Amino acid sequence: MKTENNFENLENMEALELEEENIDSIQSYTQFSDNLILIRGGSFNMGSPISERQRDRDEAQHSVTINSFYVDPYEVTQKDYREIMGNNPSHFSGDNLPVENVTWFDAINYCNRLSERRGLTPVYSIEGNTVRWNRNANGYRLLTEAEWEYAARAGTTTVFNNGNQITSANANFHGSYPYLIEENYVSRRDSSVVTSSYRGSTVNVSSLPANQFGLYNMHGNVSEWCFDYYGDYDTRNATNPAGAISGSLRVNRGGGYNDFGKHLRSAYRSATNPMDRDQNLGFRIARNSQAINDTITTTYSLNIRAPQNPKILIAYFSYSGNTKNAAEIIRQKTGGNLFEIRMERPYRGNIYEVSQIDLNRNVRPRLNGRVQNISQYDIILLGYPTWWATMPMPIFTFIEEYDLKGKIIIPFSSHGGTMFGDSVSDLSKLVKDSYVGFGLEFNYSGGRGLSGRISEWLAENGVRERN
Repeated sequence: MKTENNFENLENMEALELEEENIDSIQSYTQFSDNLILIRGGSFNMGSPISERQRDRDEAQHSVTINSFYVDPYEVTQKDYREIMGNNPSHFSGDNLPVENVTWFDAINYCNRLSERRGLTPVYSIEGNTVRWNRNANGYRLLTEAEWEYAARAGTTTVFNNGNQITSANANFHGSYPYLIEENYVSRRDSSVVTSSYRGSTVNVSSLPANQFGLYNMHGNVSEWCFDYYGDYDTRNATNPAGAISGSLRVNRGGGYNDFGKHLRSAYRSATNPMDRDQNLGFRIARNSQAINDTITTTYSLNIRAPQNPKILIAYFSYSGNTKNAAEIIRQKTGGNLFEIRMERPYRGNIYEVSQIDLNRNVRPRLNGRVQNISQYDIILLGYPTWWATMPMPIFTFIEEYDLKGKIIIPFSSHGGTMFGDSVSDLSKLVKDSYVGFGLEFNYSGGRGLSGRISEWLAENGVRERN
């Protein structure tokens, strides 16, 4: 495979392409010699309009201008990753399946090693908590969040790049939960909300139709790490933005095989601990089409450490008893104080139906009782059932009732098959001044292996069990 080794060659190639017959840049794409696709730069409206249903507050719509860039039409495969890194951390197994269970640091290290393998200048340097991106380098890199959305939209302004609805015919996601199902679960008022199949695993990276730029699986399959730290959009710096210069969470985009339709929206932003691994999370690679004489320096900004003998609170909300059972096992192992999050008016009846009402209306239900002197706790182990791919609304109430700045918050969740959904991202966005640790998810009661899994989870998060 031939690879051009400098930007002069890249620019000459681009110039030749621009001399070809006039082609609408929004509808066209160009193949490059190392199998990347040229995405011609331009301006677009990033984020979502206030009229978009189920939008989040962090999707403020604003105009962004980006340079042309090269991007892989496919997510990085397990074969690609194994050949460069020498291992395959993926939960699912298959050469042409996307690699997953990779941290953000795994992704940027892959980019650097691939650059070295092909005689290019590595883009990233890592010194402690600081990561620098040399935008003058010609090596491989992650997409910025702005580039990702520009590439995913491919000139469209609809909710998804194929329109305002999506099915498993054109994306690999939890098709039983299409976009807007939360508002149409009990009574189907919107005929465009149609359920489709759930594959239950990742698929070949060339599966399903490509978007208008020739890119595959921009919606679904695996959510994709971007370079940016998560934060509010800087609408003043709207040319080639690269996100916040400090933070604790990195952005990933596009949703994965186990996500609901709402998490596949072109504007949706997921925020994740960069050291976290998830079988729903991978990446794709890109390159500059021209040098930018600039270095982006980003620094991890949280400095939260647990004391040697931390004070632990186990706060949980449970409906059927599954989360309560896990909380009690955790108390036995850690000696932490147990606090049950109770609603003033508990949910009754079909929980999917009754909880949906509060979710759709963004209601914070009133709670019964408070944690006394929450400032004394260093670590909060927070338990909940995952409903509608997020936390139950009583958990939102609980989080917003207290000052949790500087706390270590570690989630655990029972579920009926959707794992965490995007609940950990939702939690992380709410507690940006707290450290969110690695979560534990378990199906229903967790089975006989739950106690062992809890021990592994505690160890992974540096929480010691009592003797």
